[in-house]
Amino acid sequence: MNDDRAGKGELLDHGRSGVLGLGTTLRWFHDPLAVMGRLADEQGPVAGFRIGMFPAVLVTGPEQIHEVLVSRATEFRRARAVTGTLWPALREGLIISEGEVHRSQRAMVAPLFTARRVPKYVDVMATRMQAHLRRWQAVGEIDLLAGVQAMMHDVVAGLLIDEPLDDHLDVVDAATRIFDWEMRAMSRPIVAPLNIPTKRNRDFIQDLALVRDWAARMIDARRRNPDGQDDLVSALLAQRDRDGAPMSEDRLVDEVINLWAAAHETSADAMFWTTYALSRHPDIAERAAAEADRVLGGATPTAADLAELPYCLQVFKESMRLYPPSPAFLREAACATRIGDYSIAEGTIVFVAPYVMHRSARQYPDPATFDPDRFAKEADRSWERLSYLPFGAGEHVCIGSALALLEGQIFTSLLLSGGMVRIDRDVAMKLTINLRPKREARAVYTPRKQAAHRDRSRIEVSEPR
Repeated sequence: MNDDRAGKGELLDHGRSGVLGLGTTLRWFHDPLAVMGRLADEQGPVAGFRIGMFPAVLVTGPEQIHEVLVSRATEFRRARAVTGTLWPALREGLIISEGEVHRSQRAMVAPLFTARRVPKYVDVMATRMQAHLRRWQAVGEIDLLAGVQAMMHDVVAGLLIDEPLDDHLDVVDAATRIFDWEMRAMSRPIVAPLNIPTKRNRDFIQDLALVRDWAARMIDARRRNPDGQDDLVSALLAQRDRDGAPMSEDRLVDEVINLWAAAHETSADAMFWTTYALSRHPDIAERAAAEADRVLGGATPTAADLAELPYCLQVFKESMRLYPPSPAFLREAACATRIGDYSIAEGTIVFVAPYVMHRSARQYPDPATFDPDRFAKEADRSWERLSYLPFGAGEHVCIGSALALLEGQIFTSLLLSGGMVRIDRDVAMKLTINLRPKREARAVYTPRKQAAHRDRSRIEVSEPR
């Protein structure tokens, strides 16, 4: 926001900017990504507007985002519109919990996802991903979003309970409907409260009961037979708080559902957009495929391989810059406060939008270009700490960021090692909770002739890495 258009300490008047309450509301629910881009262009890194009668602020500058999420985070709570909508499914798990509950749970869950620990999950992720990619080739044409969602359900099940999904398909279907209900509830201006017995609400309540019962049974089975189990549910059972107490049964169930929701939804969207970006940039796909061929030679990647697949990781990181799975975080001013030089009234809705920041020429040269070399080891990446936030920042930063990067690197290398993807249409973008395609993406995944697909042991002897 430029000082010659609004004095320090006050947000730009909504009438003078041409952004009126009702009009903004209608445009927001039709295309919030376009509205956010326009507001940032017109008003700068802190933009005032209204959603109906409610005052709102869009924050898109790195320093201002850091204020909201990190340095003054206690003054900006989770938006009650979000927590109230998501509470029936997620309850007191990490995604929406606050205060001491959040800090206590995070202290027990976060150690399961440290950069040192997550390489042990590589084999599970790679094996399950590869099985789905082979299925894609066998089928021919697929609905890409449905394909990556099924794949990530399988991967998450492997991490959580280390069992095949075939034994739990009713639970997977119920979980998918629960997550879809959340997306719909968060992206519609009017949704029937759960105490109104619409068919959708009745189905949601039944699905949630099924999933919670399944999670409780999985927890109980591992509690009764702890030996030899090396999955996340078993690890959660072993965790203790600072007083030496384990999680309560309800909290364990909450965290299993939260981990499933977080690991499945955002990861599936990240894989979708990475595949989409590669289909539109064949030169980049060929470069990454050459790296995967050289390192893997058609084999499934191991933890030791990942250090030698830097370009595949760069591709995934650049995809999350242009297509962040979580394009905006909602906060609410817990008191009268400030963002930068601007006064913010208590109760103001605050939209923190990495999507807009990631596409801003103020932060990135040629921001609309898909350029994985931005993340090359030798590149100047001084901007990355504040201007690249696919996982958020501060107390609520995603605990699974290291795992997500491993997933993306493994997926990119396997996808390109096995074949090439063609998508013949621009799918466009829409904002629900996550960044989703506006139109269905039909993808054809065909094998490539690869001279590098030879016996792995021969490659390790004959080709230096």
